[in-house]
Amino acid sequence: MNRNANTHRSATQLWTGLRDELRTRRQARAAHRTLELELATYTTPNDVDDLLAALRDEDSASAEEIRNILTRNLQQSTSLSLAS
Repeated sequence: MNRNANTHRSATQLWTGLRDELRTRRQARAAHRTLELELATYTTPNDVDDLLAALRDEDSASAEEIRNILTRNLQQSTSLSLAS
């Protein structure tokens, strides 16, 4: 009986952990999408350079995420300009 209780508790803990991890990942993806939308208007070299300059001394993961989004915005904008 004790073994069954331990197995049930372990399964419950595993399920709870997985559910919490999925919730955390969904929240992180939603936050990333929101940040992408907020930064979507920054596509010109001047706009991107200004924001990158403001982040120059920041070493956080958030700052790196913003840099990546801005760089991608600029690359997409440049690709669209070249295609036109």
